[in-house]
Amino acid sequence: MRRKTISILLAAAMGLTLLAGCGGDKDAAGGADGNGGAAGTESFGGGQSQAEIEKIKIYVPTANKFDDMNRVMAAVNEISREKIGVEVEFKAYEFGQWFQQYSLFLSGTEDVDILANYGGYLNAVSQGAAYDLTDLLQEYGQDIVAMEGEYLKSGEVDGVQYAIPIYASYAWTMGIIYRQDVVDELGLQDQVAAVKNLEDWGAVLEAVKAAKPDMTPFVSNSGNTAAVFQYGTWDDLGNNYGVLMNGGDGTEVVNLFETEEYARLCGILHDWYVKGYSNKDIQTQTDSFTVLTQNDAAFSTLGQTDFNTSFYQSTSCGKDMGIVMLDVPVARTYNNVTYTVMSNTKHPEACMKFLNLWFSDEEIGNLISYGIEGEHYQLNENGMGCYVDGQDSSSCTYHLGSAISNTNRIRWESENPEYAQLLVDSNTNAKKSKALGFGFNTANVTNEITQLDNVCSKYQIGLECGALDPEVYLPEFNSALKEAGLDTVIAEKQRQLDVFLEAQ
Repeated sequence: MRRKTISILLAAAMGLTLLAGCGGDKDAAGGADGNGGAAGTESFGGGQSQAEIEKIKIYVPTANKFDDMNRVMAAVNEISREKIGVEVEFKAYEFGQWFQQYSLFLSGTEDVDILANYGGYLNAVSQGAAYDLTDLLQEYGQDIVAMEGEYLKSGEVDGVQYAIPIYASYAWTMGIIYRQDVVDELGLQDQVAAVKNLEDWGAVLEAVKAAKPDMTPFVSNSGNTAAVFQYGTWDDLGNNYGVLMNGGDGTEVVNLFETEEYARLCGILHDWYVKGYSNKDIQTQTDSFTVLTQNDAAFSTLGQTDFNTSFYQSTSCGKDMGIVMLDVPVARTYNNVTYTVMSNTKHPEACMKFLNLWFSDEEIGNLISYGIEGEHYQLNENGMGCYVDGQDSSSCTYHLGSAISNTNRIRWESENPEYAQLLVDSNTNAKKSKALGFGFNTANVTNEITQLDNVCSKYQIGLECGALDPEVYLPEFNSALKEAGLDTVIAEKQRQLDVFLEAQ
């Protein structure tokens, strides 16, 4: 089994790559007939006369182009009809529109069979929107089982397989991401090499601020849409409302926001804010670190770091980028991009068959990610994908991108050529959190989590970007969290984790 797993992964497994580009404010869909027909069944001829073709719909977000979705899906269905007797219709949405409508997709009022989940699938489970795939996975998903191995557990809740995760980098830690070319230009290599913790980075920021007054030394990693400490050195157990510290080295669920480490991090960021290492409008800044770096407006940020971060950031930002890892990478439950089969689908077997085909068949994978070879992409001299001559991300009429899945597909020219082997090595050899594979079922604490989200929206970004003084606002933040029911959520999470650990 291990040999089969490695073989598939070397050809297939690719990490999450957010490919910037243009996306229209529209939903484009295409079935085999090119008219977006409703999901259902029909007969087809040839050697399989009168057999049923099942039709399913998959909803996905993308930052890229999907004008030619109908033509691409016609090519996909030509293959899937023959191999598994299933036709698929993809409906793609621009990311902004996707997040606005995600709750609607979960409600069951939309005609959707498979739903992509960006940022986790636990909401789908708590709302009863996710189908139990446990038995279907064993019957129709053996290629996925071989590919994912123990990391399939990151799609489980209470031992039930509710989601299929992409195979990505599970072993990572919080780290500093910075402009290597600026470090080289200013001769700061020795200072950077001496950085052992976040406090040490302040001296580097001071030097950059003095030498480059038009460049912000530190910015948040995702504008004001996500917490700066989203990727911490702890295991967040799904939502940071109760965590395992030290990368999941222990088993006691604690309040992250009362820990010394959290207070220390907030204190460092506030000190940088006061000293002018970050912009005064950091709380309302909307541009991401990538965009700011491309425009020579930012030097460094905090974020998830692993074996591929330098390569990925360099290709995304168009600059030579470096990283400082603030701890040893630890494999934790990863559920940022998963696919759930909707609980009200009429075609659960067909959904599982198609997911298995998508995650294992190279021709299907290439079509869905990149479109038709020669029209939407071509292979360069190194055998990697690139846009056809005369096209780019803005003019190509189809490119959902590699973030859509971890399928058996060619690598894009911006990806690390050695990524597949490095990914397998990292996930196989990494230290692992004791809670790896744990999925928190939020059904019993839905109201509390809603109230906690409201509290965090008031305090968290300000504290974590440094704009709020933690000595003043952190106690206030924790008091509000307790009033909103944080202790109840932590107790429920601890109970579920104990059950999970006993079953291992």
